[in-house]
Amino acid sequence: MLKEQRMLKIINKLNVSKSTTIKKLADSFGVSDSTIRRDLNDLEEKGYVKRTHGGAILKENFDDEYNFIKKTTENRAEKSSIARYAASLIEDGEIIAINSSTLTYLMAKELEAANLKIVSNSIDVINELSGSKKYDISVLGGDYVHLARTIEGPITEKQIRAMHFDKAFLGVNGIDSSLGLSTASSIEALSKKAMIDCSEQSFILSESPKFDKASFYKIADFDEIDAIITDQNLSEDKFDKYSQYLKIIKTQNKEE
Repeated sequence: MLKEQRMLKIINKLNVSKSTTIKKLADSFGVSDSTIRRDLNDLEEKGYVKRTHGGAILKENFDDEYNFIKKTTENRAEKSSIARYAASLIEDGEIIAINSSTLTYLMAKELEAANLKIVSNSIDVINELSGSKKYDISVLGGDYVHLARTIEGPITEKQIRAMHFDKAFLGVNGIDSSLGLSTASSIEALSKKAMIDCSEQSFILSESPKFDKASFYKIADFDEIDAIITDQNLSEDKFDKYSQYLKIIKTQNKEE
């Protein structure tokens, strides 16, 4: 098992049990105590867990970062405006890749195009679209990430890279002029990059506070993306700054 897979499974276990010990993890994965200790040190350094005597607990702020219900309901007007615009870019008969995020889930709820082939690793996108006969849905395999409600891992990336898409729609954790696009998980970064590489066009859905922020793992450079779709609250300074690199689309809230 790769280190990244093991660390992901450690986070999943902590999401269920809230705390664990080095011995339990070492026995579970069939590795040494020192290997688990290094994994926990890396996870603590990244802000995912807090080390305890002989073990670790999941940090509350990391749980909030991946709290799907909370993130879906916050700033709903801005999120909805981004989702509606993104959905309007999809045309009948296209092959679409949809990564897991609250914004891509809301985009799925706004879809009007018909006869779509949709490929996704998002549990919520799949659940939202599965009841419609307008869509042919392919569910990506891999490891289920409880907190992010997504399917990730080497199997997921391999499947994506065997496909070709007309358009890909993805969420990110950070947009930075130096780093480019980034996310909180190395495994999620791999699946997002694979979708970008295998798509004719790629669109990032992001709220304005994520501009000028960098997360832990780089996904891609700006020149690999066709546009970033964001909300009306993006400042003119940031709009001008990032428009040097790629197309920035500011959407308007429906109420206005």
